[in-house]
Amino acid sequence: MNTLLNVLLSSVLLAGVYFILSLGLNIILGVLDIVNFAHGALIILGAYSTYVLHTHLSLDPFLAVLADMVVVGVIGAVVYLGYLRFTVNSPLVRMFALIGFSSVVSALLLMAFGSDYRTIPVDLGTWYLGSIPVRVSQVVAFVFAAALGGATMLVLYRTTLGKAVRAVTDDRTSVQLVGINDRRLSLLAFTVGAGLAGAAGGIIATYVTFASDSGLAFAIIAFAIVIIGGLGDIWGGAIASFLVALLLTAVTVYLSSALVNTALFLLVLMVLLLRPRGVLNRGRV
Repeated sequence: MNTLLNVLLSSVLLAGVYFILSLGLNIILGVLDIVNFAHGALIILGAYSTYVLHTHLSLDPFLAVLADMVVVGVIGAVVYLGYLRFTVNSPLVRMFALIGFSSVVSALLLMAFGSDYRTIPVDLGTWYLGSIPVRVSQVVAFVFAAALGGATMLVLYRTTLGKAVRAVTDDRTSVQLVGINDRRLSLLAFTVGAGLAGAAGGIIATYVTFASDSGLAFAIIAFAIVIIGGLGDIWGGAIASFLVALLLTAVTVYLSSALVNTALFLLVLMVLLLRPRGVLNRGRV
């Protein structure tokens, strides 16, 4: 019973981080209709940004996450303004450009930091829920991720700007007809999406070790969550984050960590066959 409760608790804490991991990808997909193949590169940039700020400037890792959002968000804005806005009618070219950007980022990080795995040591002690140990750093990461996700959702659903962003998601032509500058909204969406990816990288770097090529592993989880939750459906993504966290944790504990990717791909395949529009049946197809 303790093992089951530990799995459930770990899944809840991990789900908050996974939600942020996929939120930026979902926003970019919903507003720009772009499958951001550079998502993993943006995540790993956030991880290394936190590493540098903590190691060389002694900044608290969770405070560094705020800086990650700005740094990676600016990089995302430069990528969008410098290239992506000119490829609206060339999705294939855009896809290869984003893949190329990821390769460049990975190569630059390899040159700068080498191939060694890095870690950000965060030891805030341990709490006990009955006989179940809980790392305080995991709780802090969950609270930080939940606050960031909640603030993003609040902006999207409770502000005029957020409603305009969601309107672009639903019908870009109608938004243009009422005089809203959809290009600026697209820039904003890509910048915010990139910033959230950077923040996710900073948060998740306090959990696991990472290297210059680790972005792909994180991106696979993010893409799986987006597919399971429904393309562009943020609420569905929140539910999918818990399902994926529960699956990966359970497989690791009860079976083997070597089967994690296999289990994840089987879940994605099952959703595509039985629920192609996601768990809430509201995503794109």
